Amino acid sequence: MKNGFNSAFFLAPLLAALLAIPFRVSAADSIAVFQEFDVTLGYVRGHPNELNSDVKYVASLQIDKDLLLRFGAEWQRFSFENSRDAATPDTLQQANAIVGFDYQLAEQWLMRTEGRPGIYGDSSHFSRRSLNAPVLLGVVYLVDADLQWSFGLRVDVRSQYPVFPVAGVRWKFTDLWTLNLMFPNPRLEYDVNDTLRTYFGAGILAGTYVVGDHFGDDRGRPQLNHATVDYTEVRLGPGLAWKARPNLTLEAEGGYVLYRTWDFFDQNIKPSGHPAPFLNLACHYRF
Repeated sequence: MKNGFNSAFFLAPLLAALLAIPFRVSAADSIAVFQEFDVTLGYVRGHPNELNSDVKYVASLQIDKDLLLRFGAEWQRFSFENSRDAATPDTLQQANAIVGFDYQLAEQWLMRTEGRPGIYGDSSHFSRRSLNAPVLLGVVYLVDADLQWSFGLRVDVRSQYPVFPVAGVRWKFTDLWTLNLMFPNPRLEYDVNDTLRTYFGAGILAGTYVVGDHFGDDRGRPQLNHATVDYTEVRLGPGLAWKARPNLTLEAEGGYVLYRTWDFFDQNIKPSGHPAPFLNLACHYRF
Protein backbone atom coordinates (compact mmCIF):
# COMPACT_ATOMS: atom_id res chain seq x y z
CA MET A 1 0.00 0.00 0.00
CA LYS A 2 2.95 2.36 0.51
CA ASN A 3 3.22 2.86 -3.25
CA GLY A 4 -0.34 4.21 -3.34
CA PHE A 5 0.30 6.34 -0.27
CA ASN A 6 3.42 7.91 -1.75
CA SER A 7 1.95 8.39 -5.22
CA ALA A 8 -0.87 10.50 -3.78
CA PHE A 9 1.74 12.90 -2.40
CA PHE A 10 3.08 13.54 -5.90
CA LEU A 11 -0.22 13.41 -7.79
CA ALA A 12 -1.83 16.28 -5.88
CA PRO A 13 0.85 18.92 -6.64
CA LEU A 14 1.03 17.71 -10.25
CA LEU A 15 -2.71 18.09 -10.75
CA ALA A 16 -2.56 21.46 -9.01
CA ALA A 17 0.14 22.64 -11.40
CA LEU A 18 -1.82 21.50 -14.45
CA LEU A 19 -5.00 23.24 -13.32
CA ALA A 20 -3.09 26.41 -12.50
CA ILE A 21 -1.96 26.93 -16.13
CA PRO A 22 -3.43 30.29 -17.17
CA PHE A 23 -6.22 30.25 -19.73
CA ARG A 24 -8.80 32.65 -21.09
CA VAL A 25 -12.52 32.39 -20.57
CA SER A 26 -14.44 33.59 -23.59
CA ALA A 27 -17.58 35.39 -22.53
CA ALA A 28 -19.78 38.20 -23.72
CA ASP A 29 -19.09 41.62 -22.29
CA SER A 30 -22.30 41.40 -20.27
CA ILE A 31 -21.23 38.18 -18.48
CA ALA A 32 -18.78 38.42 -15.60
CA VAL A 33 -16.68 35.32 -14.89
CA PHE A 34 -15.29 34.55 -11.41
CA GLN A 35 -12.86 31.69 -10.82
CA GLU A 36 -11.87 29.76 -7.68
CA PHE A 37 -8.92 27.41 -7.30
CA ASP A 38 -8.24 25.53 -4.06
CA VAL A 39 -5.52 23.03 -3.13
CA THR A 40 -5.38 21.25 0.24
CA LEU A 41 -2.82 18.76 1.56
CA GLY A 42 -3.16 17.11 4.96
CA TYR A 43 -1.42 14.48 7.05
CA VAL A 44 -2.64 12.51 10.06
CA ARG A 45 -0.06 10.73 12.22
CA GLY A 46 -1.86 7.87 13.89
CA HIS A 47 -3.30 4.41 13.47
CA PRO A 48 -3.61 4.37 10.54
CA ASN A 49 -1.44 7.14 9.09
CA GLU A 50 -3.34 9.21 6.54
CA LEU A 51 -2.50 11.49 3.65
CA ASN A 52 -5.37 13.49 2.17
CA SER A 53 -5.37 15.71 -0.91
CA ASP A 54 -8.02 17.92 -2.48
CA VAL A 55 -7.85 19.97 -5.69
CA LYS A 56 -10.90 21.99 -6.79
CA TYR A 57 -11.59 24.48 -9.57
CA VAL A 58 -14.87 26.36 -10.08
CA ALA A 59 -15.83 29.02 -12.63
CA SER A 60 -18.92 31.13 -11.94
CA LEU A 61 -20.73 33.00 -14.72
CA GLN A 62 -22.99 35.88 -13.72
CA ILE A 63 -25.94 35.61 -16.11
CA ASP A 64 -27.87 38.51 -14.58
CA LYS A 65 -28.09 40.33 -11.26
CA ASP A 66 -29.84 37.37 -9.61
CA LEU A 67 -28.35 34.27 -11.29
CA LEU A 68 -24.83 32.85 -11.12
CA LEU A 69 -24.02 29.58 -12.91
CA ARG A 70 -21.21 27.41 -11.47
CA PHE A 71 -19.12 24.81 -13.33
CA GLY A 72 -15.99 23.03 -12.21
CA ALA A 73 -14.22 19.85 -11.18
CA GLU A 74 -12.76 18.32 -8.02
CA TRP A 75 -10.36 15.51 -7.16
CA GLN A 76 -10.07 14.30 -3.57
CA ARG A 77 -8.10 11.35 -2.20
CA PHE A 78 -7.57 9.73 1.20
CA SER A 79 -4.65 7.30 1.52
CA PHE A 80 -4.24 5.13 4.61
CA GLU A 81 -1.27 3.02 5.71
CA ASN A 82 -2.97 -0.22 6.73
CA SER A 83 -2.02 -3.83 7.25
CA ARG A 84 -3.63 -6.02 4.60
CA ASP A 85 -5.86 -7.75 7.12
CA ALA A 86 -7.44 -4.47 8.25
CA ALA A 87 -11.05 -3.82 7.27
CA THR A 88 -10.19 -0.21 6.42
CA PRO A 89 -9.45 0.68 2.77
CA ASP A 90 -5.99 1.64 1.56
CA THR A 91 -7.47 4.43 -0.56
CA LEU A 92 -10.72 6.32 -0.97
CA GLN A 93 -10.99 8.87 -3.74
CA GLN A 94 -13.36 10.81 -5.91
CA ALA A 95 -13.14 12.62 -9.25
CA ASN A 96 -16.24 14.64 -9.93
CA ALA A 97 -17.72 17.52 -11.86
CA ILE A 98 -19.35 20.48 -10.13
CA VAL A 99 -22.52 21.83 -11.73
CA GLY A 100 -24.92 24.25 -10.09
CA PHE A 101 -26.15 27.77 -9.62
CA ASP A 102 -26.59 30.55 -7.08
CA TYR A 103 -29.85 32.51 -7.16
CA GLN A 104 -31.01 35.55 -5.22
CA LEU A 105 -34.55 34.69 -4.18
CA ALA A 106 -35.20 38.04 -2.51
CA GLU A 107 -33.24 40.98 -1.17
CA GLN A 108 -32.08 39.03 1.90
CA TRP A 109 -32.35 35.44 0.66
CA LEU A 110 -29.78 33.55 -1.43
CA MET A 111 -30.01 29.96 -2.69
CA ARG A 112 -27.36 27.51 -3.94
CA THR A 113 -27.96 24.21 -5.74
CA GLU A 114 -24.95 22.08 -6.64
CA GLY A 115 -24.59 18.60 -8.12
CA ARG A 116 -21.34 16.63 -7.96
CA PRO A 117 -21.59 13.72 -10.44
CA GLY A 118 -18.49 11.57 -10.65
CA ILE A 119 -16.57 8.47 -9.59
CA TYR A 120 -16.44 7.61 -5.88
CA GLY A 121 -14.38 4.51 -5.12
CA ASP A 122 -11.15 3.02 -3.81
CA SER A 123 -9.10 3.27 -7.06
CA SER A 124 -8.61 -0.52 -7.31
CA HIS A 125 -11.54 -1.14 -9.64
CA PHE A 126 -14.04 0.94 -11.60
CA SER A 127 -17.63 -0.14 -12.13
CA ARG A 128 -21.00 1.49 -12.63
CA ARG A 129 -21.55 1.23 -8.88
CA SER A 130 -18.69 3.70 -8.43
CA LEU A 131 -20.76 6.37 -10.19
CA ASN A 132 -22.63 8.70 -7.90
CA ALA A 133 -24.09 12.21 -7.93
CA PRO A 134 -24.49 13.81 -4.49
CA VAL A 135 -26.46 17.06 -4.41
CA LEU A 136 -26.00 20.04 -2.08
CA LEU A 137 -28.91 22.40 -1.45
CA GLY A 138 -28.67 25.52 0.68
CA VAL A 139 -30.23 28.89 1.46
CA VAL A 140 -28.72 31.87 3.27
CA TYR A 141 -30.65 34.60 5.08
CA LEU A 142 -28.73 37.88 5.21
CA VAL A 143 -29.86 39.76 8.31
CA ASP A 144 -27.15 42.39 7.74
CA ALA A 145 -23.44 42.61 6.95
CA ASP A 146 -22.55 41.12 10.35
CA LEU A 147 -25.15 38.36 10.73
CA GLN A 148 -26.15 35.58 8.32
CA TRP A 149 -28.04 32.32 8.82
CA SER A 150 -27.68 29.25 6.59
CA PHE A 151 -29.79 26.13 6.11
CA GLY A 152 -28.92 23.21 3.87
CA LEU A 153 -29.29 19.59 2.85
CA ARG A 154 -26.81 17.05 1.53
CA VAL A 155 -28.56 14.43 -0.59
CA ASP A 156 -26.68 11.20 -1.35
CA VAL A 157 -28.78 8.12 -2.08
CA ARG A 158 -25.76 5.84 -1.56
CA SER A 159 -25.14 6.98 2.01
CA GLN A 160 -26.57 5.42 5.15
CA TYR A 161 -28.16 8.85 5.69
CA PRO A 162 -29.40 9.81 2.21
CA VAL A 163 -30.62 13.22 3.39
CA PHE A 164 -28.43 15.06 5.88
CA PRO A 165 -29.65 18.49 7.11
CA VAL A 166 -27.34 21.22 8.41
CA ALA A 167 -27.76 24.73 9.78
CA GLY A 168 -25.28 27.44 10.64
CA VAL A 169 -24.71 31.07 11.52
CA ARG A 170 -22.00 33.64 10.87
CA TRP A 171 -21.97 36.48 13.40
CA LYS A 172 -19.31 39.21 13.43
CA PHE A 173 -19.96 40.40 16.97
CA THR A 174 -17.01 42.84 17.19
CA ASP A 175 -14.64 44.43 14.68
CA LEU A 176 -12.09 41.67 15.38
CA TRP A 177 -14.09 38.59 16.40
CA THR A 178 -16.39 36.44 14.24
CA LEU A 179 -18.38 33.38 15.27
CA ASN A 180 -18.45 31.43 12.02
CA LEU A 181 -20.48 28.27 12.65
CA MET A 182 -20.85 27.24 9.02
CA PHE A 183 -20.69 23.55 8.09
CA PRO A 184 -18.30 21.80 7.49
CA ASN A 185 -15.77 24.08 9.26
CA PRO A 186 -17.35 25.79 12.29
CA ARG A 187 -14.87 28.07 14.04
CA LEU A 188 -14.23 31.18 16.13
CA GLU A 189 -12.14 33.69 14.15
CA TYR A 190 -9.93 36.61 15.22
CA ASP A 191 -8.63 39.20 12.75
CA VAL A 192 -5.09 40.09 13.79
CA ASN A 193 -4.87 42.67 10.99
CA ASP A 194 -6.08 43.18 7.42
CA THR A 195 -4.05 40.22 6.11
CA LEU A 196 -3.84 37.74 9.00
CA ARG A 197 -6.66 35.80 10.64
CA THR A 198 -6.39 33.17 13.36
CA TYR A 199 -9.09 30.73 14.39
CA PHE A 200 -9.99 27.75 16.54
CA GLY A 201 -12.58 25.29 15.42
CA ALA A 202 -13.60 21.96 13.97
CA GLY A 203 -13.43 20.39 10.54
CA ILE A 204 -15.56 17.60 9.13
CA LEU A 205 -14.52 15.45 6.17
CA ALA A 206 -17.06 12.93 4.91
CA GLY A 207 -18.00 10.97 1.83
CA THR A 208 -19.61 7.80 0.51
CA TYR A 209 -17.61 5.38 -1.64
CA VAL A 210 -17.80 1.90 -3.19
CA VAL A 211 -14.81 -0.43 -2.69
CA GLY A 212 -13.52 -2.94 -5.26
CA ASP A 213 -14.90 -6.34 -6.20
CA HIS A 214 -12.13 -8.17 -4.32
CA PHE A 215 -11.67 -5.76 -1.41
CA GLY A 216 -13.16 -8.24 1.06
CA ASP A 217 -11.37 -11.29 -0.39
CA ASP A 218 -8.01 -9.60 0.18
CA ARG A 219 -8.88 -9.12 3.86
CA GLY A 220 -10.61 -12.40 4.64
CA ARG A 221 -14.01 -10.67 4.70
CA PRO A 222 -15.73 -11.60 1.43
CA GLN A 223 -18.93 -9.87 2.53
CA LEU A 224 -17.12 -6.55 1.96
CA ASN A 225 -16.59 -7.15 -1.77
CA HIS A 226 -17.93 -4.10 -3.71
CA ALA A 227 -19.45 -2.79 -0.44
CA THR A 228 -20.50 0.80 0.22
CA VAL A 229 -18.64 2.69 2.95
CA ASP A 230 -19.39 6.00 4.66
CA TYR A 231 -16.12 7.66 5.72
CA THR A 232 -16.26 10.35 8.43
CA GLU A 233 -13.45 12.35 10.02
CA VAL A 234 -13.83 15.04 12.71
CA ARG A 235 -10.96 17.40 13.56
CA LEU A 236 -10.39 20.05 16.21
CA GLY A 237 -7.62 22.63 16.51
CA PRO A 238 -6.23 26.10 15.78
CA GLY A 239 -5.23 27.58 12.46
CA LEU A 240 -4.28 30.75 10.64
CA ALA A 241 -5.03 32.25 7.24
CA TRP A 242 -2.66 34.75 5.63
CA LYS A 243 -3.84 36.92 2.75
CA ALA A 244 -0.54 37.00 0.87
CA ARG A 245 -2.10 38.92 -2.01
CA PRO A 246 -5.57 40.38 -2.61
CA ASN A 247 -6.61 37.20 -4.46
CA LEU A 248 -4.34 34.64 -2.73
CA THR A 249 -4.79 33.19 0.77
CA LEU A 250 -2.47 30.64 2.39
CA GLU A 251 -3.79 28.60 5.30
CA ALA A 252 -2.29 26.26 7.90
CA GLU A 253 -3.99 24.40 10.73
CA GLY A 254 -3.15 21.64 13.15
CA GLY A 255 -4.63 19.81 16.08
CA TYR A 256 -6.22 16.44 16.69
CA VAL A 257 -8.44 14.14 14.70
CA LEU A 258 -10.94 13.11 17.35
CA TYR A 259 -13.01 10.68 15.31
CA ARG A 260 -12.46 8.53 12.20
CA THR A 261 -14.77 5.76 11.04
CA TRP A 262 -15.21 3.60 7.95
CA ASP A 263 -18.84 2.51 8.19
CA PHE A 264 -19.78 -0.48 6.01
CA PHE A 265 -23.35 0.00 7.18
CA ASP A 266 -24.87 -2.70 4.95
CA GLN A 267 -22.65 -5.31 6.63
CA ASN A 268 -22.67 -3.85 10.17
CA ILE A 269 -18.88 -3.49 10.12
CA LYS A 270 -17.53 -0.17 11.40
CA PRO A 271 -13.77 0.04 12.07
CA SER A 272 -12.49 3.26 13.61
CA GLY A 273 -9.17 5.04 14.01
CA HIS A 274 -7.53 6.27 17.20
CA PRO A 275 -7.34 10.01 18.00
CA ALA A 276 -4.26 11.40 16.27
CA PRO A 277 -2.51 14.70 15.51
CA PHE A 278 -2.94 16.29 12.08
CA LEU A 279 -1.45 19.06 9.97
CA ASN A 280 -3.24 20.73 7.07
CA LEU A 281 -1.93 23.20 4.46
CA ALA A 282 -4.12 24.97 1.91
CA CYS A 283 -3.95 27.52 -0.88
CA HIS A 284 -7.00 29.52 -2.03
CA TYR A 285 -6.80 31.58 -5.22
CA ARG A 286 -9.58 33.84 -6.54
CA PHE A 287 -9.40 35.50 -9.93
